[in-house]
Amino acid sequence: MSEATFELASDPAAAAAAANVVAAIADNKYFLARRLAEWGVAAPTLESAVACTAIAQEEAGHARALYSLLADFPRDVAPVALEREGDRERKYALAAVLLADGSFVRGIGVFTLVDRALTIMLEACAASAFGELRRRANRILGDEPFHRRYADGRVRELAGRSDFERVLAALLPEVLCWFGPAGEEGLELLVERGIVVSRNEELRQAFLASLGELAERTGVRLPIERGEDGWTHPELPWAEWKRLERRLPSRVTTKAA
Repeated sequence: MSEATFELASDPAAAAAAANVVAAIADNKYFLARRLAEWGVAAPTLESAVACTAIAQEEAGHARALYSLLADFPRDVAPVALEREGDRERKYALAAVLLADGSFVRGIGVFTLVDRALTIMLEACAASAFGELRRRANRILGDEPFHRRYADGRVRELAGRSDFERVLAALLPEVLCWFGPAGEEGLELLVERGIVVSRNEELRQAFLASLGELAERTGVRLPIERGEDGWTHPELPWAEWKRLERRLPSRVTTKAA
């Protein structure tokens, strides 16, 4: 019996909550890899196109590592791995990455926000009491500095462009919702079990702090502000949010992009 099955088999509620988080990270990595391959074709320079391809390969590898972890979960709580986009009816990915759009400017906006959000969640899993998740999270995080440098460099190049900043503003609410509402039952259970070490609002604030630091370094304008009690952000459309898939309908996230 694997360590993953041993740790989760006797706790069905925690297993279901953990499977949802792992599937959400894995599916977003999977579709992000596909989109990066498309955006790379539209990159303005050969260097940028090659970097996009390299990152796409790494993101696909991250997805495979997480899908292999899902195979250790009880079958009644874990979705099967995606091999082709039509293999599974329910996709646990953001509408931002499900939408095939070859625009490089939009692609950098999606990558900047989504990859940052995934990294924040993986950092919350890097000290997990769930050993197999902890090991995979730390291996994946080893690749993220390269991804971050690439994204931040492109943001610096695009900062001040109104089309790019509109994309960021349009996509931001869905990515902020991805962390879940404060007090979300599933994540609260995972924190209680030590499987994830940060709560919803802590994750969201860490993500916003990272974006705030990016804005200060690059000059890109974002609809967020540092307040006395943390970072403020646009009102989030929780009534539209799909809890299991952890996303908003595409009509909400793409209308301004």
